[in-house]
Amino acid sequence: MARFLSTEPVVLNLPIAIEKLPERGSMIPARSVLSSPGGGYLGMVAVANMGVTTGMLSMLGTGPNSYMIRKDLEENGVQILTGEVIGDIGVSIQLVEDEGDNTVIVSAGVESDLLLDQIETIEFEDGDVLLVHGSVISGGAAGQRFANWVSGIDLKVKVVLAPSPMLDSIDPKLWEPLLQRADVLTMNLREAGLLPRLLKELDPARTLEEYLKPECVQVTRMGSLGCQYRDGVAGELKQVPAYATRSVDTSGVGNVHIAVMCGALARGQDMHAALLMANAAGAVMVSHAYAFPVPTMREIADVMTFAGEDGGESL
Repeated sequence: MARFLSTEPVVLNLPIAIEKLPERGSMIPARSVLSSPGGGYLGMVAVANMGVTTGMLSMLGTGPNSYMIRKDLEENGVQILTGEVIGDIGVSIQLVEDEGDNTVIVSAGVESDLLLDQIETIEFEDGDVLLVHGSVISGGAAGQRFANWVSGIDLKVKVVLAPSPMLDSIDPKLWEPLLQRADVLTMNLREAGLLPRLLKELDPARTLEEYLKPECVQVTRMGSLGCQYRDGVAGELKQVPAYATRSVDTSGVGNVHIAVMCGALARGQDMHAALLMANAAGAVMVSHAYAFPVPTMREIADVMTFAGEDGGESL
C-alpha cells in the first residue's frame, strides 16, 4: 500500500469554549480551556488509524510540547521523517462558540519552517500521496525553494494541494508552480472564492483552471452541504452529500477531511469513495466537543453504514 506523507505543521491546540465572540474591549467568561495536539497531528493520526503508512515532513523541536507530541505520534504509528530543531512548536488558540463555529489565532513556532535540506532527500515510492499544505509555505527564498521542490516531484506521487485559511498571507507568485504540479486541489468555500482573486494579481486574464493541469481534480468542501468535486478541469461537477449529524464543534474538521481523503487515495480508492470516507470522518469530528480525539476507522465505518447521506455538518 502507498504512503501518506504530510507537510502540514503540528501545533499545540488551546480550545477555549465561549458563548460567542466578545466585542472589542469587553471581557467574557470561558466555559473551559483545554490543551491537545492539533494541526497536522489530527490528520496524520486519523490516516494512521486507517492502516495507511503515514509520514510526517514538518518540524518538531526540542521543547516540552514537541516532546509530548513526538511521543504521541510515534505511539500512534506515525513515522517522523525530519530531525528535531532547537525551540518548540507554536500554539493555536481556538475560540469555540456555543453554535460550533470557531475562530483561530496562531502563534508560530519551529513548525513554521521546513528543513528543506532534509525533505529534498525524501525518496518517494509509487503511489505515495503527498499533502502540500499552505500553512507551511513561507515567503522569500525559502518559499520559492519549497515551491520548486514540489513542482519537481516525480509524477509517480499524487500531490494534494490544500491552500489553507492562510492562503492570503502567501506570496501569490508561489501558487503558480504549486498549482501546476497539483493532482488534487482541495479548498473550503472561503478559499475557493479567495484563491482566484489572488491569482488575478499575477495575470488578470488567466483563470484558476488555466494554472492547473487538465487532469487535476478540484474539491470544494462546503460544510453542511458536504463537498463537490470536478474530475479534471473540464469534468462534470459531482456532489458528495454530508452525513447526517449534529454539529457540536467544527475544530479540526478541515484538517481531518483533507487527510482522510488522502489516506483513502493511498489505499487505492477512487475520488468519490475517498470523499465519502472524508465526509464520514468529518461527521465524527463535528459530533463531539473540540478537535480531539480523532476518528477511528470503526467510527468512520459506522457513520458510512448507519448515518445516511441526508445532510449534516460534516466539514
